[in-house]
Amino acid sequence: MKKLLAIAFTTGLLFTSCSNDDDEQNNEFSIVGIWQPSREIVVSGSNGVTLSNTSYSGCYSTSTFDFKSNNTLVSNIFELNTSNNCVSTGIETVPYTYDHAAKKLVIDGENIEIVSRTVNEIQIVSEYDDRDNDGIDDKIIFVLAR
Repeated sequence: MKKLLAIAFTTGLLFTSCSNDDDEQNNEFSIVGIWQPSREIVVSGSNGVTLSNTSYSGCYSTSTFDFKSNNTLVSNIFELNTSNNCVSTGIETVPYTYDHAAKKLVIDGENIEIVSRTVNEIQIVSEYDDRDNDGIDDKIIFVLAR
């Protein structure tokens, strides 16, 4: 599963307030549903500047991450094979927990850092990697959209 997550997620700013309006807005967010990879954002580890914001397209963008209400995540990742055909690499089902109030997502026992979330988009940290070769790991953010 860790390999699948690394591939899939190569994956904050949360609304907090005491007002009832903001609480109602937060309660509208639900992770339950089908999400697809939208883009990858790379943020510099040295100064916090966005280094890239790349949309996924083609085969990989048809992948799905189905967060079910029974706390199982069913992922179906699509990639191009050696014949350049878009094919599923397999369907995998793993447990997850999501705590809205604590801003905590755990997938198959692994804590996932949430950068931001809206009704139609969730940004999570997929890994840290030195993408700009400055010797400091950059934050790789995996963006899922409905």
